[in-house]
Amino acid sequence: MRFLSPARVIITASLVCALAPAPAFCAPSKRDMRTALVALYPLTRVGMSGFADFDYTRVTEPGPILAVRLPGIYADVANTKNAILETNYSDGKLTQQTGFAAALGGNTSHSRTLAPNEKVYVMQITVRKESVLMELLTVDVATLGDGRGTRYRAELNVKLPGLENMTPEDIKKTIDTVLTDPATASAVESKTIKLGMSQEEVKQSLGNPDKIVDLGAKQIYVYKDMKVVFLNSQVSDVQ
Repeated sequence: MRFLSPARVIITASLVCALAPAPAFCAPSKRDMRTALVALYPLTRVGMSGFADFDYTRVTEPGPILAVRLPGIYADVANTKNAILETNYSDGKLTQQTGFAAALGGNTSHSRTLAPNEKVYVMQITVRKESVLMELLTVDVATLGDGRGTRYRAELNVKLPGLENMTPEDIKKTIDTVLTDPATASAVESKTIKLGMSQEEVKQSLGNPDKIVDLGAKQIYVYKDMKVVFLNSQVSDVQ
């Protein structure tokens, strides 16, 4: 299957905007943005069980495998009839869906959270006003207590303020902090960063940062796959 490159999708949208008579700026539509993101994250397809039910244990068109980088993404057995609670990702943190929408959902006795380094496929992508919702499916099949095999599904909602002005690559950089290819995740994990390390010790482990944000007593070293926060020249947080 041939996918449009993200750049080509955005260029196409830009040409349409250039021909339009009015606004000076014309952001890509949600449809164009979704097409560009699917080019970056080709979707996985599964088989059917009967006429209407998905057979999540049978992957018919596997997409790329991604590795979970942060603990706390809620997941439930893939064939649950309950709505799966969304996990929101914002500012490096994961939080569970609350309020009325959460009350409509539910969990089973087998619900859990995905573990760091757990491998997942992307089954669906939905572009919202200021977020991107990704439906995830675990690569491995687990065996339940009654002997049934099941994969797990999760709904990850990546919050992206100013989404309408972002490129697909900008969005991918944010997604990469919580989901990325296994090789990148493994390479980052092999480089140990500990609280209290000096700036020189961090550079010895990770190399020179791509960018340094200087906020006086607080500095942030920005790398491709992580941010290292220093307070008074010592590591105080890793994102």
